Formats: sequence, structure tokens, C-alpha cells
Amino acid sequence: MSTNELRKAIISDDELSFFQNGRDYLLYGWNQCDGYVLSLECEGELVWQSAPMSKTACTEEFLRYYSEL
Repeated sequence: MSTNELRKAIISDDELSFFQNGRDYLLYGWNQCDGYVLSLECEGELVWQSAPMSKTACTEEFLRYYSEL
């Protein structure tokens, strides 16, 4: 999965499932009253979640995390 594909999915508010290093992931986000939240689940378990912030900041934080997967 390329970072461009991930960025496009986040921007368009699409849920995105992908397979990485032998594991299934689900990435999704939603707007809250105090900002946007982005979450990543691995095989049904939450493995990463942003604090509420701008969608751009969430995206950049996630892409840093993703580069370490």
C-alpha cells in the first residue's frame, strides 16, 4: 500500500482495509466536535489512534506510524 493511496482514502473519508506484513488492517476516521480522529485496527484489535486534531495532522501522524509497520 502506497502512502498516496492511504492519503487519498483518508481525505475521502473511506474505510480502507489492507494487508501488510502478513496481517490484515482496517483504517477509518471520523469527525468529532473537537477534531478529526483516525483509527487503525489489526485483525479486529485497535493498534493505533490519533488524538482529535485536524484531518491533515492526523494524516501526517498516521503516515509516520505506517512507515514503521
